[in-house]
Amino acid sequence: MVDELDQGGWAHFAPSELQTKVVGQTIRFFPTVGSTNDLLKDEARAGAAEGLVFVADEQVAGRGRRGRSWTAPAGSSLLVSVLLRPTWLQPHDGFLLTILAAVAAAEALETPGLHVDLKWPNDLQIAGRKLGGILVETEISADRLVWAVLGCGINVNWHPSVMPELASTATSLSAQLGHPVARRPLLHALLTTLDTRYAALRSGAQSALLAAWRDRLSTLGQLVRVETPQGLLHGRAEDVTAAGGLVIRDQAGERHVVTAGDVTVRPDTLGGNALDK
Repeated sequence: MVDELDQGGWAHFAPSELQTKVVGQTIRFFPTVGSTNDLLKDEARAGAAEGLVFVADEQVAGRGRRGRSWTAPAGSSLLVSVLLRPTWLQPHDGFLLTILAAVAAAEALETPGLHVDLKWPNDLQIAGRKLGGILVETEISADRLVWAVLGCGINVNWHPSVMPELASTATSLSAQLGHPVARRPLLHALLTTLDTRYAALRSGAQSALLAAWRDRLSTLGQLVRVETPQGLLHGRAEDVTAAGGLVIRDQAGERHVVTAGDVTVRPDTLGGNALDK
C-alpha cells in the first residue's frame, strides 16, 4: 500500500471532508518540519483563528514530555498540532486539554480487536507498548487561557529499526495489525473526534471526559515506580483525582498524589515486597 501523503494526496485534503465545527477548518501540510507545535505556536501568537491544524510528514526536532526529543522519519507517523482558544476554560483546568487530546486520539485510533489504552497521564499504548504521545502547550495572560496547541504524534508505519533502543517499549499501528496503514483516514478520525470532544467539554462535560480518561488508564491497579521532582516513589496506582493527579499508595499505606512525574509500571510478581525495591 502506498500512503496518500507519499503521493501528494494530503495536499488535497479539504476541510469540507470533515463535518467539524472548530477543528480543521484550515489545514496546512508540510513535508518536513522541526516541530509542528513550534510552528503553530508562532501562528497562535500572531492571532491565527481557533481550529487551525498543522500536519507534517516528517518531524526532525519534535518534543515529548519533559523536553524529550521526538523524531519521526517521513512516512512513519501521524504528526498533528491543533490550535485552540479555550478562553472559557479556567487556567487551573488547563490539564483537561491534555486529557481531551489523549482520549480523543485513543478513540480515533481504536478498531475492533485493537484496544488503545493510556499510561498516566497521556501516553497512548497498545499491550503495554507506547504507540504515541501528546504534548499540550498553552499561553496564559491575566489569569486566562489565551491559546493552547495540542500536539499529537502517533506511530503509524514506524519500524523498530528506526530507533532500536525503543524496540522493546514502543510499537506502531502497522506492527500491531501486520500491514501498512494509511494515514489520511486516521487524520480524518482524529480531527473529527477532537472536535466532538472539545465541543462537549465546552458544554460542561468535564466529568464525562474525566471518566473516559480514567477508564483507559492501564496504570491504575499496577505497581509503579514514579520519578517525581521530589524524588522516587514506589507504590500502587489506585486512582486519579478530579485535577488529574495520580493517587499512589505506598507499602506503609500512605497516600500520595502525583501531579508531575515519569511512571514505570513494575511487574506485580513480588507481592507487597515489590514496594520495598
